[in-house]
Amino acid sequence: MAKKVGVKTRSAQIGVRISPRAKYMLDVMGRIQRRTMSGVIESALLAYAKCDEERLADQTWSTDESERLLNLYLAAPHLLSFDEEIEAKRLIAAKATA
Repeated sequence: MAKKVGVKTRSAQIGVRISPRAKYMLDVMGRIQRRTMSGVIESALLAYAKCDEERLADQTWSTDESERLLNLYLAAPHLLSFDEEIEAKRLIAAKATA
């Protein structure tokens, strides 16, 4: 089924362990900034990222996970795990034979 135009996709969920004090700080920051805890974390992450990291993320981003892995492999292969490197090489070989 085709995706509806203009419909937002759901955000990805991650599990994070933080201290009760840090959680309380998130709550207070969220109240002050009128954001959810997730919004505070996302905003802090974007503000914390260095220019090089943000540029690499922008350069390699794709909605397709396989394409994203391949882009990261081509741009910064040293960041991949062994299993990710094997998968990226498999994707390259599959593209070459297609």
